[in-house]
Amino acid sequence: MEPLTMTRSARRKFLIITCAPLLAVGLAVGVPPTATAASVDSCSLRTVDDQEIGRTVGAPDAGADATSTQARLQLVGDSCRFTARNRAEAAKRDPVDLSAQPITVNGMGPLRIGMSRQAAERAVGARIPDGPGGPECRDLSVEGGPQNLLLRFSNDDDRLVAISVLSSTPASLATASGVHVGSTREDVLATYDSEVTSRQVEGGPEELVFAPRSAKFQGRIITFLMNDDGTVASFIAGEPSFADPLPCGSD
Repeated sequence: MEPLTMTRSARRKFLIITCAPLLAVGLAVGVPPTATAASVDSCSLRTVDDQEIGRTVGAPDAGADATSTQARLQLVGDSCRFTARNRAEAAKRDPVDLSAQPITVNGMGPLRIGMSRQAAERAVGARIPDGPGGPECRDLSVEGGPQNLLLRFSNDDDRLVAISVLSSTPASLATASGVHVGSTREDVLATYDSEVTSRQVEGGPEELVFAPRSAKFQGRIITFLMNDDGTVASFIAGEPSFADPLPCGSD
């Protein structure tokens, strides 16, 4: 049990080191949607305003993004009902191997910061089960791994807002510039040069923050949490308000 007399900085380090790795385990098991009795090919396809647009349902491309405000489609007919098919379609695809995909401020392989969780599942061809979190976000695992890779989704709109790599992770999970868990402080500084700054929260562990200046990166950052021996303990990339090494709901 955490001592009651811990300072805020000690508590922060305690939570990062002991709690974050536990979140890499899948915390939820979902049930995929079942098929309806009637074939979708026998149904008319209409939009929510009842304007018929066709009879064929096409799954979005695996790399496509979809916002939470995308127009809903409704299947109508004698015995047809609308069924969410995103997770079922994801289960039919070959999963993307994320273990060697480079991580940038904009995402990781087919995963892009800002995409919805449904779009992320389609992109990687695997489910991302829901799980507990804090008031603003949840740290979720991709079903099937890799371990110690967490995707952070906002609670408000279920968007991907950050990607984190925890301790005890193979070097293949690295930034596009090759920085990984175990890299040295000198490696980080030499790699990102003038675009990296150092900060400490109330005397806690050092954090090196890479903040590219180009407008195309939209202010996104990578935060490297440092060990006392000057090596990278973990890192998280994404939107600045979410790219904090602490697990969601820990502070």
